[in-house]
Amino acid sequence: MRTRRFKLLWSMGFGAMLTAGGALAQAYPERPIRMLVPFAPGGNTDILARAVGLRMSDNWGKPVVIDNRPGGSGLIAAEIVAKATPDGYTVFVASTGEVAVNPSLFKKLPYSVEKDFAPVSLGTISPILIVAHPLFAPKTIGELVALAKAKPKTLSYASVGVGSPMHLSGELFKMLTGTDIVHVPYKGGGPATIALLGGQEVQFGFVGMGPAIPYVKAGRLKALAISTAKRATLLPELPTMQEQGVKGFDTSIWFAFFAPAKTPKSVIAKLNAEIVRVLKMKEVNDFLLGTGVEVTPGMPVELSRFVKSEEAKYRKIIQVASVKLD
Repeated sequence: MRTRRFKLLWSMGFGAMLTAGGALAQAYPERPIRMLVPFAPGGNTDILARAVGLRMSDNWGKPVVIDNRPGGSGLIAAEIVAKATPDGYTVFVASTGEVAVNPSLFKKLPYSVEKDFAPVSLGTISPILIVAHPLFAPKTIGELVALAKAKPKTLSYASVGVGSPMHLSGELFKMLTGTDIVHVPYKGGGPATIALLGGQEVQFGFVGMGPAIPYVKAGRLKALAISTAKRATLLPELPTMQEQGVKGFDTSIWFAFFAPAKTPKSVIAKLNAEIVRVLKMKEVNDFLLGTGVEVTPGMPVELSRFVKSEEAKYRKIIQVASVKLD
């Protein structure tokens, strides 16, 4: 009798929870949504947030306010989200660094990716270009590897900073090819690209598509390869690293949407559906593609698996290369 009563009460309580969750999702959103961006306005993360937020506002009739909180390698914005009320009114537009790199790069973080964030949807992926000055002799990755092995510690590569996906791509290149090349970090994509255009401080570099592609198309930089496993839509003629013999090479800069942990699943589902809807709009897709990113929305469980695999990949690179922040 007690067992039957317990089952009845449990089922009634569970049904009430489902009803409450459904009602919450139906009413959501009832007020403005804050979208945290861990970088200053103008970058790929900010552009994605504004493109999605604008159309969410139009569809839901509630403002989506973009809140730029740059600094601390993304730690400032990430901590705000981690401590926010899990009600769906705080959304984090994160990049590779905050979610997949920082856990291995910092000894102590003010947040836990696994415990503090709820995946919503992957947003976009930006391939990394391996580029060089047009006068640099190698025209392929095979030729670059041969030169690097013939002259160890003499070739240098540019990145946008220590611990960035570009820097870690260079370290992965060293690991997979057995070469010894020198890393030269710059403070952002602009300075790194300028150095590559000069062709004197560094011989080649790992840079984002956004800053580099105009110079590649103008012939002022020479593209040797693309970092992702698949070719890029904007440069379909450029072979990948894997196609040129560097097996297992697959890196990128990606951007994704998260909510604070314990946000109701019904609200996560509604956020996911809306973000996916917006990203699949042709005008949004075309606009974002023009900035050098590939639109890649998906389900929360897919983002969860992706984050775990990316974190494991970068953790290994950071450990093997002994990457440390000064």
